[in-house]
Amino acid sequence: MSAADASEPIDPRRVFALVVGIESYGISPTWDLPGAARDAVRFADWLTGTGGVPEDQVHLLLAPLERTRADLPARTYRAPSKDQVEQLLFKELPDCDGDLLWIYWAGHGHLDHAHRMLLPYADATRDWTTHLNLEATLRWWKSAGPADGRFRRQIAIGDACRVDARAARKLTFGNNGYGARPPDPRRRQFTLYASHAGELAQNLADRGAGQFTDTLMRRLNGTTLEQSVHGLVGIARSVQADLRELRARGLAWQHPQFVIDRDWSGSTILGDRWTDPDTAGPGAPCLDQRAWDELAPLLRDSEVPAYTYDAYRWAFEITGCAFPAHRGLPSGGLTGIAHDLDARQGRRPDMPLTLPFVRHLAARSADPEWAREAAAWVQTTRSRLGAAPVPVPPRPDPEVVGLHLRLEQDAEHDGVHWARMWLHRDGRFEAVGESDRPLTMAEIQQELARYLVTGAAQEVRRIEFHLPFRLLDEEFECWRLPIGRRGRPVELGCHFEVVVRCPDERDGVAGALWHRKWQWFKAHGGNDPKAVVELADEAVSEALGTVLQTAEPPVCVLADVSRRRLLDALDAVLDAGVPIAVWRRRGHGRGGLAAELADEKASLDVRQLPSLLRKSRIPRPDTSAEGACRSPYPLALMWDDPERVPERRPLS
Repeated sequence: MSAADASEPIDPRRVFALVVGIESYGISPTWDLPGAARDAVRFADWLTGTGGVPEDQVHLLLAPLERTRADLPARTYRAPSKDQVEQLLFKELPDCDGDLLWIYWAGHGHLDHAHRMLLPYADATRDWTTHLNLEATLRWWKSAGPADGRFRRQIAIGDACRVDARAARKLTFGNNGYGARPPDPRRRQFTLYASHAGELAQNLADRGAGQFTDTLMRRLNGTTLEQSVHGLVGIARSVQADLRELRARGLAWQHPQFVIDRDWSGSTILGDRWTDPDTAGPGAPCLDQRAWDELAPLLRDSEVPAYTYDAYRWAFEITGCAFPAHRGLPSGGLTGIAHDLDARQGRRPDMPLTLPFVRHLAARSADPEWAREAAAWVQTTRSRLGAAPVPVPPRPDPEVVGLHLRLEQDAEHDGVHWARMWLHRDGRFEAVGESDRPLTMAEIQQELARYLVTGAAQEVRRIEFHLPFRLLDEEFECWRLPIGRRGRPVELGCHFEVVVRCPDERDGVAGALWHRKWQWFKAHGGNDPKAVVELADEAVSEALGTVLQTAEPPVCVLADVSRRRLLDALDAVLDAGVPIAVWRRRGHGRGGLAAELADEKASLDVRQLPSLLRKSRIPRPDTSAEGACRSPYPLALMWDDPERVPERRPLS
């Protein structure tokens, strides 16, 4: 597409649209979404009104609720079923002679494991959750096959949630692929989502509208079709600004995101002219050859440090660029990550994304010489390119103060253990107690309670039990100790982050795997899709440990298994060096552990597990007095940090 193509007039007679609004689903009445059909009608009215698009070229598909049906204007529409939507998208519309295609969808939405948006049809059911895979659909429309030579511009707008499909554990999505030829370079696509990956899209029940569409329509109303197409980036940014103001007032929570695809390699731009990337307005500059020549030696032989994910994410934040939906780090080590950042453009024309990334790495590096060279590269490159000063990177969050209690089985007597306690704060261990004889569990509880009520322990937020394998069945988080007001019993897991550990089991090759997996976890963050694996009984076998140790991920196992298979699963976790695991006490596997742990507005973040499990142990406000006494099936957390291990001499 040439520069002339980018600014050519938009002929409404060559514009077609698929507009969908689903309020009623076959899945369940709990899925009712009042307002989605009305939002779709509002959007269609704008296209056929101000936009001047012929009504027969705007295909409206609605599934209104009975109580909202009467409020809809009298106009023809089809049902948004699987057959109707796919008939239009993949058969009827490709045969039309058009230049511009709009796809608007208001309804429920989920993300699959690859973070593709899944939009359930109105006739979807729990056992057969038929859906449109939006990204796969756009790939099909981008290819050289459909409507060859036509529909050079395509716009998709999704007013739907983008929550992890694993959270909908009762649904059966399956896989949808539509096939596609190689991409047609003449086609440009613009996708505008109501929220970031992991977020819910807010519905305004009192207005019968989606928060996002309500905001978008205020920007579109009175805007001509041509103004909207050529000014789409500005409109999207205005919507983002409107939602930002609403969030500041506590009236919204979502963060709209737009993506402009260059190709299907995953690279995107966020420029000012979506219709032709070659003529894009000012965006973040790229590095020049001299910058790459000087940066290459710094990155080529360097391992990916533990804080790389934080540096990568900060580069997007500081340049105002939407964080990639895939969440994990790009492949190729530090050099590959730098290339990935240089292929993206933030909103600041004076800040290449690579500069804040390297500045962040330098600020956290434990190698003073490397840090000085990296910081000097940032400064000289910034000056030569005329880039703005890079702010000082944020300091890492302070570590929680932890009380470590190590138990070692007495060699001569069963049922008693030697015990030692350390306090860990400011990166150092301080021994605070050691038994002079083996203790029973009741005596260990007394010693722990005695320490927790002293003034020195007021800052403790986490209690870490270092255990032999045979003690993993002990429900430490459910211990009720007399540490409350006037000696009242308090359940430990409701007031502290309680984790169990087996550092003494991390010997042999399992010890090297343990350290390797922990470093990957720190470098890639807790949101990487590869970080977690969920196990059911059928996955537990003698080969499980070998399977889990094949690569750095997974670093967290959600053992949703029965009591019969639990110890075998944990044995495999230790064999593979997996540092983190979650399981149900007494082996009461009910399925969907990942969904149970995920935040209601986001997917599971492994780094938040200690605090997340503590919150999950706190009884709900509506819990009966009897039910509040003890969690029926509490969750156990193994959080085995190889960098936080005190002295390991035998206690006996």
